Amino acid sequence: MTASGDRPEVSIILPCLNEAETVAACVSDALSWLQESNTPGEVVVVDNGSSDGSAELAAAAGARVITEPRRGKGHAVRRGIEGTSGEYIVLADADGTYDLRHLEPLVEPLRNGYDMVIGNRLRGAMEPGSMPRVHRYLGNPLFSVAISLIAGQRFGDCLSGLRAFRREPWFVMAPQAAGFELESEMCLRAGRHRLRVAEVPVAYATRQARSKLRGLTHGWAIARFILLDSADIIFFVPALLAIAAGVGSLIIGVVVTEGVEVGSVPWQPVFAGGILIPGGTALITLGLAAKWLAWRRGVAKSDWLIRLLSAHSAPIVEVLLLGGSVALAAGAGLDAYLLWGWSRDTPPPSPLGLGAVAQTLVVTGLNLIVTAMLVGVLRVRSTFEAMEGEGPGGNPEGNGV
Repeated sequence: MTASGDRPEVSIILPCLNEAETVAACVSDALSWLQESNTPGEVVVVDNGSSDGSAELAAAAGARVITEPRRGKGHAVRRGIEGTSGEYIVLADADGTYDLRHLEPLVEPLRNGYDMVIGNRLRGAMEPGSMPRVHRYLGNPLFSVAISLIAGQRFGDCLSGLRAFRREPWFVMAPQAAGFELESEMCLRAGRHRLRVAEVPVAYATRQARSKLRGLTHGWAIARFILLDSADIIFFVPALLAIAAGVGSLIIGVVVTEGVEVGSVPWQPVFAGGILIPGGTALITLGLAAKWLAWRRGVAKSDWLIRLLSAHSAPIVEVLLLGGSVALAAGAGLDAYLLWGWSRDTPPPSPLGLGAVAQTLVVTGLNLIVTAMLVGVLRVRSTFEAMEGEGPGGNPEGNGV
């Protein structure tokens, strides 16, 4: 319901699943802010399958209620945005933990050009017991630091459920998460698209009803999402650095046969190379699998790498098989050469370094062959899904959720 007859400037969206104890008060508080601030707006409760009368209570309190049968906060939020028209959107939980009577600090930065404003609970007045200590001092800061590093933008409370954003940037971010990963995805997308994001301190109250948040379950869901969504940074960047360091170590090990003096101990860098290069190629394999899975689930959008993997005209499988076979054969050949030299008591120069190179080639070749087989399997699955008329995400709509 709108707070005035004008076109809504602000749409306050409250996803709701069995919040009978608090949803009416949340609606009343939000409407109170709209009226007292003379802001043309609406309060919309998105009922996500409540069985306790939450929808009826929200409507009686003055909200416009729309329904989203697919369970998950992400589904509910997207449905809410589809069903509203405000230029500025305020997203909050309907559990009474956020103060919806004072939303000006969230909306005013949007009027001044910011794309999104996040309510930082860790910098605001937090009631005792409102957030478990492990979440407050470990989980939330850890996720915020990880997302900040990946997104290239600092976030102090990336998991906050109270935030506001302009409508246009929402479609730029285009989040696809179905559940509690939504807030993390919005931060990742905002950073990648270089959106202007501000944080303001907000109060955080103790939840009256039993929390639906399960620390380990939802924590793992968020961590898994970050891994899938950011495979190119989490896997590929360390992989390339490891391979480069490994190649350098092998070169030093072959050239400097006596090893490198580290204090009073000679260090043989060849052993580092024999670990770093195969480890790097294994990380690339994991990264390819994670990136493909993220795309198929609709978590990540297509990019040049996905297009390359899915383009059957691109001989990536053949190139990987050829590279792996050549590396495997070269490593086996070098091993045979070393064995022949030792059997004749005429070992080649730098046998330790060459032996490390041989073993690195063998393991790396096997890794590349496994990667080729993985890409082949992914392409076969893609072909079957295309024949069945399915889009990315394994469903006809191709929405991945």
